[in-house]
Amino acid sequence: MLDGSVPMGLGNSLLLSLIGMLVVFMELIILAFIITLISKAVRAATERGEQAPAPAAAAPAPVAAAPAAAAPVAAPPVAAPGLTLTDVDAPSAAAVMAIVSDKTGIPLNHLAFHSIKGVIEMDGVEERDAAVIMALVANKLGKPVNKLIFKSIKKVD
Repeated sequence: MLDGSVPMGLGNSLLLSLIGMLVVFMELIILAFIITLISKAVRAATERGEQAPAPAAAAPAPVAAAPAAAAPVAAPPVAAPGLTLTDVDAPSAAAVMAIVSDKTGIPLNHLAFHSIKGVIEMDGVEERDAAVIMALVANKLGKPVNKLIFKSIKKVD
């Protein structure tokens, strides 16, 4: 029948084609299932790797872990190597880092702060609002905040 010596009828050829397509689709479904399982395993292994505490000497980034959404926000450490603070105290710098992380939606452990400079003149603007303004301006310009200089932020009535 399949060696070509006897011609195959229309019904048999359609049935053979249908069986072939079913085999191919079943293999694709099994392959998709295997890929899903592997991606879940890799994701779980990656999350376990991120949660493991890194040794202090091997930690390249001077940032803290991202705060959980339901947990209260703790101030990130600002005494990290490579972070310079100019005209700003440590709690204010921690607030700036947390606000930038919250407003941009980027987890704090994916941000690296090299320097934080205080604003010299703020006329009618609170520190928290000034930090948000600086973060939004940097985001809109597509430049890092440490490459921008804000000499004054004033409230316009």
